[in-house]
Amino acid sequence: MSAPGAYVHVPFCAHRCAYCSFVAQAGREGEDAYFEAVGLEIRARAREARGPLDTVYFGGGTPSFVGPARIEGVVRLLGETFGLAPGAEVTAEGNPDDLDDARLEALRAAGVGRLSVGVQSLVDGELAWLERRHDAASARSAVSRAAALFPKVSADLMIGIPGQTRGTLLASLDGLLGAGVGHVSVYLLELEKAPRLVALRREEPGLFADDDEMAEMWELVDGRCEAAGLPRYEVSNWARPGEESRHNLKYWTGAPTLAFGVAAHSFDGRVRRANSGSTTEYARRVREGGTAFVSEEVVEGEAAVRERALLGLRLSAGIPERLLEEASASLAPSARARLRECGEAGLLERRDGRVRLTRRGVLLSNEVFSLLV
Repeated sequence: MSAPGAYVHVPFCAHRCAYCSFVAQAGREGEDAYFEAVGLEIRARAREARGPLDTVYFGGGTPSFVGPARIEGVVRLLGETFGLAPGAEVTAEGNPDDLDDARLEALRAAGVGRLSVGVQSLVDGELAWLERRHDAASARSAVSRAAALFPKVSADLMIGIPGQTRGTLLASLDGLLGAGVGHVSVYLLELEKAPRLVALRREEPGLFADDDEMAEMWELVDGRCEAAGLPRYEVSNWARPGEESRHNLKYWTGAPTLAFGVAAHSFDGRVRRANSGSTTEYARRVREGGTAFVSEEVVEGEAAVRERALLGLRLSAGIPERLLEEASASLAPSARARLRECGEAGLLERRDGRVRLTRRGVLLSNEVFSLLV
């Protein structure tokens, strides 16, 4: 089995953006009690890992918002409890407005070797719609300074922002590539999670790209990243060879991941467990019993096969043909027929014993994925 990784959720942010759907809070109230609970949880679950961790990922929320000493303390405790493999990838998410020179240096000293920066856009008007605290110039500066200090830097962009055009999206992407990032993640804005933007779309629908336009934007990103030496390795992720997110690859390949903190989801290869989504409830459960699990799902048999196929198809490398055949065998006849039709329609391709989504298949990937759920 693959070496395990660890995810640590940091729910604190300077400001909660309009579109955010993660468990997060504005400000640092309760930070001491929260990190005390994380430490208790890590110690209580000391027997869960088989072998040292080779990835650690701090997500949120905004991990860069809390003091780097917090990150350093958790990394140290994870190493003492489970062990850290030589060359372990330690990633922290951050926002540009936190990343001055002193904070960048402190994060690096804390053991972070990979920084994932939430940029979303390098166009000031687009950032305003998203209620981001940084402007384009400060974001570009933060990413450039991070790329000069950290061996690996990733940045996020978003498609579907009000007023966004193909030109502004490419300008943002070119700005990030020019700043030296080796990894780019691009996501669709989920409007239903931002009521103010839903209302805006009703009032001014012309500000929003339709599905076809967003598909064209994705294709532009794909082409520009490929030309810049960052081939796509997953539906929403592009990277220079060797700079892929090793931690996120664990999710797509079903590798074991221990997850700590509020709303964190762990997977041991067979059982998926979720922590409480309430920060207060999470801390109480950990203090009283050492863990904060509120749900458990056993993933085995036919369901496990279908899940491996679904997640594996997200990767540009695809999956072995035999895995798709095994997954297909457990489907209802109608779903099996529709899966064959996806191949005939050019959404899937078979080559060298593997099955992959085509470029068109990526754009219509839900047509495939919905059959394997």
